[in-house]
Amino acid sequence: MKTHVAFLVLFLAVAGLVGCSEVKTKEKAAIIGRADPLMCGWCGGWFVYVDSIQYRANIPAAYNTENKPVWIRFKKDESSGSKVQGNWIIITSIRERK
Repeated sequence: MKTHVAFLVLFLAVAGLVGCSEVKTKEKAAIIGRADPLMCGWCGGWFVYVDSIQYRANIPAAYNTENKPVWIRFKKDESSGSKVQGNWIIITSIRERK
């Protein structure tokens, strides 16, 4: 009986640790296009191309070079209706692609 209880406690502890781990989105290959000079509600930022889809994003200074290949993790920016319509993303991680 003690063996079964110990096994159950161990199983629940491992399942709890695995279940609580944060799921990371997969890195995507992207190209930092060019800066968008317009400053309307859903304009501005930099054009970012992921899987042939054009997004807009604010890019860290170290990566704001035209036609720069990078790896990114991102999520949709839904902070306002105009950003949703303008296809804005928030880049959560970025690194150079060689």
